[in-house]
Amino acid sequence: MKDENTLYWIWLSERCGIASKEFGRIAARYDDPFELYRMDEDEIEHLEGIGGSLKSRLCDKSLESAYATLRYCKDNRVQILSYADTRYPARLRTIEDPPVLLYVLGRLPDLNRRLCVGMVGTRKMSEYGRQSAYKISYELAAAGVVIVSGMALGVDGVSACGALCGGGQTVAVLGCGVSVVYPKEHAKLMKEIERGGAVVSEYPPSEAPQGKNFPIRNRIISGLCQGVLIVEGSVGSGALITAKAAIQQGRELFALPGPINEKNSYGPNELIQNGARVVLSADDILQHYDFLYHDNLNYKGLRKAKGKPYDELENLRRMGVSSKTVGFLRGDLSVKTEDRAKVAQTTVKGEKSSDSVQADTSASVASPKQAPRPDDSQKLLESFDDSTRRIFEIMPPDQAVSPDALLIEGMDISETITALTLLELSGLVSSLPGGVYIKK
Repeated sequence: MKDENTLYWIWLSERCGIASKEFGRIAARYDDPFELYRMDEDEIEHLEGIGGSLKSRLCDKSLESAYATLRYCKDNRVQILSYADTRYPARLRTIEDPPVLLYVLGRLPDLNRRLCVGMVGTRKMSEYGRQSAYKISYELAAAGVVIVSGMALGVDGVSACGALCGGGQTVAVLGCGVSVVYPKEHAKLMKEIERGGAVVSEYPPSEAPQGKNFPIRNRIISGLCQGVLIVEGSVGSGALITAKAAIQQGRELFALPGPINEKNSYGPNELIQNGARVVLSADDILQHYDFLYHDNLNYKGLRKAKGKPYDELENLRRMGVSSKTVGFLRGDLSVKTEDRAKVAQTTVKGEKSSDSVQADTSASVASPKQAPRPDDSQKLLESFDDSTRRIFEIMPPDQAVSPDALLIEGMDISETITALTLLELSGLVSSLPGGVYIKK
């Protein structure tokens, strides 16, 4: 893609923002962002299907920031894949809020032809979770499957390492820019992923990690894949946001079962209870896709991988992946589903530890939440930040509304969607078909 054309794609991505549903409406009508750039204010005002806020931003024709981003990417080996690029993953075009751009370090596998499986889970993994994630990703990769994760501490990092050690390719989707190492503990792993696959993000290359970014980027992890495997996660695990996205995008959902009295098993077990496919080994996933991808799967490589030792801990150490595990987190078998569905709310300001920045903001996704009692609702609202509370307060009591209708000063569409996700997961609002939300 020529630099001039890329420049206008960067400009458009800056105007639309992250996870914009309005971009899909624009992309359906305009193949070239320059068509929008050259429009005058009157033409923009008469555009259909987009709100006043985006129209106002499209009137800003400054290219200074876009030029700076383009120069940075050229100087630092960062590829830019626009929505119109032939290398842009086709499956991402099918989701409701596709990224305008993908910034890429490394070499993106041919995701349009390969079987791709997302593997995500808790950062506070048990030894069972670590061993399972490594073995399954190792064998899937040996069979030619591309493993997609978020490169987080815990299950994500172990899955990426397993894929690389299995001789396969992996893709890490970041909630920050690709030039930012996050979490810092995975600096070496990030280099390994770049050599054996790709590190991608929709955020500008130097964008710092923020808590609100991670729930939003999870839709890309699931969007790139035919299916997603959840390996351990309590009802407050951020991995379940990815599960929710997978369900909404029509992706197959897989889950690793665990002991019923372990908190790390609550999420996967409940997903299984509500229809997710049980995975006990890589074979369970491969058999599911064999009919469609048999010619692209390397069963000889899989048999060879199964016949040699994994050297799991040594490989994790070599790639700089933490092998730290926790003992099983004993749960209360009497805990009710609606009580487990309370969201762990973490407010992030500046850079903190990986546990605090990559906030666990999800609850069970496979079954409807019970609306909290009035007293509980007030307590939940008080735990949220001012913007999230205000979003809830301006929602009409008996009418479904779109995120676009709830934009408030100082928040963009991606922040609004994050706020609505938190409110939904806490049981205060419900999402309905068509991407609209209603108070409970």
